Amino acid sequence: MSYDLKKIGISTVIPLIIILTLLSLGILLPILTIVIFGAILAYYIRFISKKVRHYIKNDTLSVFIGIILFAIPIVLLLYFTLSQFILIAESTFGSLHQAAAGNSTMSLTPINDAVQNLGLPGNVTQTLISAIQTGITQLISYLANSFIALVSSIPGLAAQMLILIFTIFYFARDGDKVLQYVKDIIPDKDMDFYQEIFDSADDVLKSIIVGNAIPAVILGVLSGILYYFLGYQYALLLGIISGIAMFIPIIGPWIVYGAIGIISILLGNTTQGVLVILFGWIIETTTDFYIRPRIAVQYSEVHPLVFLLGFIYGAVTMGIPGLFIGPLIVGITYAAYKIYRKERVKSKNTTKTFIKDKIG
Repeated sequence: MSYDLKKIGISTVIPLIIILTLLSLGILLPILTIVIFGAILAYYIRFISKKVRHYIKNDTLSVFIGIILFAIPIVLLLYFTLSQFILIAESTFGSLHQAAAGNSTMSLTPINDAVQNLGLPGNVTQTLISAIQTGITQLISYLANSFIALVSSIPGLAAQMLILIFTIFYFARDGDKVLQYVKDIIPDKDMDFYQEIFDSADDVLKSIIVGNAIPAVILGVLSGILYYFLGYQYALLLGIISGIAMFIPIIGPWIVYGAIGIISILLGNTTQGVLVILFGWIIETTTDFYIRPRIAVQYSEVHPLVFLLGFIYGAVTMGIPGLFIGPLIVGITYAAYKIYRKERVKSKNTTKTFIKDKIG
C-alpha cells in the first residue's frame, strides 16, 4: 500500500505518534534503565568488536566475541572477590544460616579485652561490650539476610540480565542502523545541531568509562599498597573490595576504610586503625575529587562538576546503571545548552554587525 504522508493531516499523525510513544514507554518503563544501560555498554563492546572484525568478518560472531572479552575481567574479578569474601566470612562468623539466626560463632574475646584495657568504669565497660556484641551480631544477621534475599531474587535478576544481554547484543550489532534511523527522522535544518549533540554524546561516553574504571583501579591499587604496608592480611582482596566499593553511591570506599579502621582500634591497634582511616581519606578524596574529574574531562569539554553530579546522583537514583546513565544525561544536557548558547551568541553578533553596517 502506498500513500503520501504529506496528504495525511498533521493533526492526526503527530498525536498518534505521541500516543504510541507514551504507550511504549509505559510498557518499557520497568526495564527502561536496563535497556539504556545495555545501549551504553554496547557502545564500548562495539569498539572491541570492531577490533575483532579485522580477523573475523562475521558481524554477529565478532559481537559475541566482543561481549565475552568485555565480560571476562569483570566475571573473574567478581568471582575471586566473592569467593574469598565468603570463605573469610564463614571461617570467622560461622555458616550463613547460623548468622542469619543470630547464632554467630565469632569469638569477641579480642574486642572484649581491648575495651577492658581502656580503663573505663565497670558498668560502662560492660555496657560498651554488650553494645558492640549486639551491633556486630545485628550486622552479620543483616548481611546474611541480605545475601539470602539476593539469592531468592535470582529469577528476577536473571530476567534483567537476559534483557541486558539481548539489548547489548542488538545495539552492538545494529548500532549504526539505529543511529541512521534517528538521523533520518531529524529535519535537515536541525541536523547540524543534532550532529554536535551526537559528537558530544560520543565524547561523554568515552569519558564515562575512563572516569569510572581508571579511578577505581587507581584507588584499588593504592589501597592495596596501604593495607600491605600497614600489615593487614588479605591486602590484595581488601584492595579489590576498596576499588569495587568506589562504585557505591555516597559511601564509596569509606565502607571499607571505616570498618577496617574501627575494628583495628577496637582490637588495640590504634595507630594502625588511625593510619588506615587517615590515608584512606587522602586516597579517596584525591581519586574522587581530583583524578576522576581530570581524567573524564580529557575526553570531553563538559565541566568536572557536571560529571561529578552525574556520577553521584545518577548512582543514587538508578544504582550501578546510573553511574553511566547519569553522566550521559547530564553531560548531553550540558552540551545541548552550550551549543544552543553558542548559536544564540553567534546570531546576536551577526545581527549587531548587520545593524552597524546598515547604519554606517
